[in-house]
Amino acid sequence: MGNRRDQIKRVAAGLFVEHGVAGTSVRDIAEGVGILSGSLYHHFPSKDAIAFAILSDFLTDLNARYRSVLPHVTGMREELRALVHSSIEVADAHAYATEIYQNEKTYHGPEAPAEIADAVREAHTFWIAAATKASACGELRAGLDPVEFARMLREGVWWSIRYHREHLAERCDEVTDTVVAAFVDGGAAPAARPDTGPPTDSRTITDRLDRIERQLEILANSLLTDS
Repeated sequence: MGNRRDQIKRVAAGLFVEHGVAGTSVRDIAEGVGILSGSLYHHFPSKDAIAFAILSDFLTDLNARYRSVLPHVTGMREELRALVHSSIEVADAHAYATEIYQNEKTYHGPEAPAEIADAVREAHTFWIAAATKASACGELRAGLDPVEFARMLREGVWWSIRYHREHLAERCDEVTDTVVAAFVDGGAAPAARPDTGPPTDSRTITDRLDRIERQLEILANSLLTDS
């Protein structure tokens, strides 16, 4: 089951989402783990320290995953799909970390711990850079602000994770495909239409004139033969 510290974080994460950090006591966490409250303090000095560790570990792994996958993909769709898929996989490995961040203003407000705030900003830069590059090279639909597009896509991923939390592992690819289809494909610049010649109506008129001319030639040849 891994070490005791990891077990404490797993149990605490579930309680924090259900009751909030403020509504969860050290005794609640200790009872969930099956240890005495005093024993828990050997691993963490407080419940707030547990919440901090949950988010810090998640963000560290998230940014590491982003850095490792992006060099191996090219183009807007593949880069953003890699970010979406990586986010879901890391969120599954760190159960409820995203929900705790969403729920607890202490960690995403102006008073957020510097380490958490810096890690979040770093994570955002990957999304913004991918969207900005796509905008610059014409892959992103004209008129879409790349920073706002990146924010909406990123937030869509985190709320999708929250909605599918209980079955996230088995639905990772499905959720990824749905998010990419809704946001990325919908935001892609329209493909250039190939030159298919004159409009259908013009071709129809031209074809009819050609047939008439051929019929006239046949009729003229027939008249000459008869004479």
